[in-house]
Amino acid sequence: MSTRRLSRAPAGIRRTPVHPQQSLQQPRALRSRELLKQATRDALNERGFRSLRVQDVTARAGLANGLFYRYFQDLGAAVAEVCAAVFDELLAQTRSLTDFSDPYGWIYGSHLAAVDVFARNPGVLACFFGLAADYPEFDSIWKRNAHLWNLQVAGFLQETASFTKPTAERMGFVLGAMTEGVIYQELIRHTEDLVKLGRRPEDIAEVISVMWYRAIFLRDPPLDRLRAPGRKVIGVKKQR
Repeated sequence: MSTRRLSRAPAGIRRTPVHPQQSLQQPRALRSRELLKQATRDALNERGFRSLRVQDVTARAGLANGLFYRYFQDLGAAVAEVCAAVFDELLAQTRSLTDFSDPYGWIYGSHLAAVDVFARNPGVLACFFGLAADYPEFDSIWKRNAHLWNLQVAGFLQETASFTKPTAERMGFVLGAMTEGVIYQELIRHTEDLVKLGRRPEDIAEVISVMWYRAIFLRDPPLDRLRAPGRKVIGVKKQR
């Protein structure tokens, strides 16, 4: 399948050059750009990329259409920046989880951050999973940032499971692919078999975390840490 670039400028409209960098340092320019960026994110999550229009963004931001092209080359550029920013937020949250003394807690906290971010940004997630084959920019953003996330996992594996660096990195990449698969099946395809385990970010994160813990440590996580979704996965009923 051929891939397409993200250019989304309206046909017949000549793009206005983006403001020079020094102009973007002005408070008013910074505020306008941030308003447009947040509006892009909100509209993307509501409408999806294929239905998104510049008018949707500027109406939300309360700015004129022409002003959009002062700060972004086209709609595709704004969406790509939003997608990258969502991953930046996720990586910042997971990097703050530095206590490896509670392995299950670290695994669960990392996945809760990931699932929560993507559940709150369905339009962004759809760009990564549904449009990456058509638009290489989305594919590049996902692969680059997923790689960074997987390297964080590798550091955790070295510390808690005493894996060598090469083994930890390989294991991290495989575990990362497991997470991607569950997130896709839960949040994009709404696969019934998984949805039955729970639909909230906390439920999805727990299901993934149980499987990770078992794969890494070859045993179940502490039962007193698990709720219904995790107990269903390992086949243990809640004690009365």
